[in-house]
Amino acid sequence: MLEDLLKGAEKSRLILVTDETECPGRHLLLNWIHNLGNRCDKIILICFERHTDFFTNWLPVNLQNKIIAIDYRSSNLGRDTDAILDKAISMTSQVGETVAVVIDSLSLHITLKSAAGTCHLLHKLASGSSVAQVVALLHRDVHDRSTCSLIEHIASSVIDIVSSTRFKYTCCIRHCRSTGKVYKSVRIYDSIHSPFSIFF
Repeated sequence: MLEDLLKGAEKSRLILVTDETECPGRHLLLNWIHNLGNRCDKIILICFERHTDFFTNWLPVNLQNKIIAIDYRSSNLGRDTDAILDKAISMTSQVGETVAVVIDSLSLHITLKSAAGTCHLLHKLASGSSVAQVVALLHRDVHDRSTCSLIEHIASSVIDIVSSTRFKYTCCIRHCRSTGKVYKSVRIYDSIHSPFSIFF
């Protein structure tokens, strides 16, 4: 299931990747950006935590050219996380091509604003006519269980990274198809062969 979601064979409008300090999710997010770059015309990358270079430096030049980066630290919108997400929403309608949105991470916005407000903005982002997919990271150890559940409720796919050893990561996947059928699976992936690509 994880491979199908990554490659776009299994459709999902809003994917939530949840992680913890001991089980980081950015490696999976990097792979998602790479795969989205192969099937979308543009990627809007919203960085609330890491600098955009952290993500773009791993990508080949042809994919770097598809990235439209919005960096929280250097944005002319100041420190207003709502304004940054609103800008991304307006950009999806202006691009005029197939676009994906990747958010690293939702935790700052939830902390500064609210979980309910975050759900509203995520729904608006994922509902854009030109939006193929929204992928967002959430640090579940930063929030209480009810907050995480609220955010998870609006996602069509949730990937919980639950354990990691040196180069192996275990994730629990819950995916809801448009028919309403829910699929659950556990997947282990390996990143030992490369600092970027994952192997199943």
